[in-house]
Amino acid sequence: MARYYLTGFVGSELPDVLALADVVISRSGAGTIAELTALGKAAVFIPLASSAGNEQAHNARHLQDAGAAVALLGEVSPASLEAAVGPLLTDGGRRASVAERARAHGRPDAADRLVDAILSAAGQPSGR
Repeated sequence: MARYYLTGFVGSELPDVLALADVVISRSGAGTIAELTALGKAAVFIPLASSAGNEQAHNARHLQDAGAAVALLGEVSPASLEAAVGPLLTDGGRRASVAERARAHGRPDAADRLVDAILSAAGQPSGR
């Protein structure tokens, strides 16, 4: 069985792919961060250098500082990627710890909380 599957694009099957993944290597935009922390996935983030206001580097650094991900900031090389991913693949305890910390940052109920906040601001009961 292959240890990894490399693909250029994942479409509607993304939720299934993420559910099956032990470790995710990805950019660190807000949507990606929200999905991976809600799922509690160990991740290595490679921020997009040209992101507005450098928000991707900020996102990745924040999770790395909390032990909830690994961030590759600055120049990325094959060696630095291997050094970041290797311990997560070979050490199940470390992978589980990172995943648990990521899950602690996740807000799977974010949409419901946002609706409640909007309804509250509008003076309407949430009905939940």
